[in-house]
Amino acid sequence: MTKYSTELKIEIVSKYLNHEDSIKGLAKQYNIHWTLIRRWVDKAKCQGLAALSVKHTKTTYSSDFRLNVVRYYLTHSIGVSKVAAKFNISDSQVYNWAKKFNEEGYAGLLPKQKGRPRKVPKKSKKTTKKLELSEKQKYEEKILKQEAELERLRVENLGLKKSGCPISTLSNKQKTQLIQDIRAKHHQIKLKVLFKVLKLNRKTYYDNVKNRINQADKYALVKEKIQEIYYGYEGQETYGYRPMWGALRDEGFKFSLETVRKLMRSLGIKTTIYHKNTGKYSSYKGNVGKKAPNILNQTFDETIPYKVLHTDVTEYKLTNGKKVYISPVVDEASLEILACAVSYSPEMKTIYNMLDELADNLPPGAAPILHSDQGFQYQNPGYQARLKKMNIIQSMSRKGNCHDNAPGETIFNLMKREKLNRLKIGSLEEMKEILKNYIYWFNNVRRSNKLKYTTPVKYRNRVLSNL
Repeated sequence: MTKYSTELKIEIVSKYLNHEDSIKGLAKQYNIHWTLIRRWVDKAKCQGLAALSVKHTKTTYSSDFRLNVVRYYLTHSIGVSKVAAKFNISDSQVYNWAKKFNEEGYAGLLPKQKGRPRKVPKKSKKTTKKLELSEKQKYEEKILKQEAELERLRVENLGLKKSGCPISTLSNKQKTQLIQDIRAKHHQIKLKVLFKVLKLNRKTYYDNVKNRINQADKYALVKEKIQEIYYGYEGQETYGYRPMWGALRDEGFKFSLETVRKLMRSLGIKTTIYHKNTGKYSSYKGNVGKKAPNILNQTFDETIPYKVLHTDVTEYKLTNGKKVYISPVVDEASLEILACAVSYSPEMKTIYNMLDELADNLPPGAAPILHSDQGFQYQNPGYQARLKKMNIIQSMSRKGNCHDNAPGETIFNLMKREKLNRLKIGSLEEMKEILKNYIYWFNNVRRSNKLKYTTPVKYRNRVLSNL
């Protein structure tokens, strides 16, 4: 008894052919795998709906028919299912006939002889008498095996020391170079041993020596530039392959993103600063003032500078045990840090200093939205009056929802991971100097993926010049 009736098959295929539903939709509706429905559809298109009828008798196919199926399969790259639909047979029959033909030729397609095969008497096995070893011989055999294992481990250890990474991760070209480096200092080690340890084919080794090892590296210049950017002032060991691609493009190196990623990987360059958690600070103290509405409502799609700004407060612990509090303002469109105040206290004086710096950096006539969380500083009447005087519209996140102020949180994340957490800072004056240098680098040198690998200042100037 078949699993699916003829009526069910015709019903499903008819719905598809009449454009009532897709194959995936029908598969979900009838709880049948979509590949099976696809086979039914292919068969119906080639042979008509009548081909979907369930066969209750076993069909015998001639060798000529099988040969025709195999010939069509081998000469048309359309897959097993399409061939099966054309000849109104199952996928497994096409696959098995093609396999038998490849293994046995035409003889594999001939019908098998009916009846039980004749029993052939088993040949008597000749027992060979195993030599018995003396205790001394057994001991010497054991020692020899141990020495061989020690030699194998010693050679493998040489390879690990030379490569600095697991042997399984090396390419054949790197393995060839590794063998040459080992043989230069340990010429007594046989090539055969190294081939076995490094799992490298002998032909591959000599092919690499002849055609690849001594050739000049066509990526030598770009590799040198990658290292210069990554470890230099621009990268500061923070660049992944995307901003690196943007930096190389400006230097005249036109490579794909994937090529840059592979080159950085081959050089062992991979930034890890974005995989660590940073500390959190909460300035929320309940309802201590008037709350502003959430104007943005997590809509962070502004593209024009000075339209939407974000601010927040975070803390950082110095090496002397004291804490400092940082309050920056970032432009949502350009990601430019427009102001930043830092002090030993998160009180209103720090926030007012931040607003003073912001007033100096905003262009005349600007009336931006300044979004923050519900911290006590931002509920303060003095802060709200100051914003009104500066012609700034206030917006606040919902209580306990950091995602409402994601751009502000992102700046803290980057600031700590890219600079602060990598240094030991012992005083407020040192912190101010570090932040000053970081903000200049962030605004004028650091490339952002969001800005299509340009800097915040360049983005701001380009957009404003086109308005």
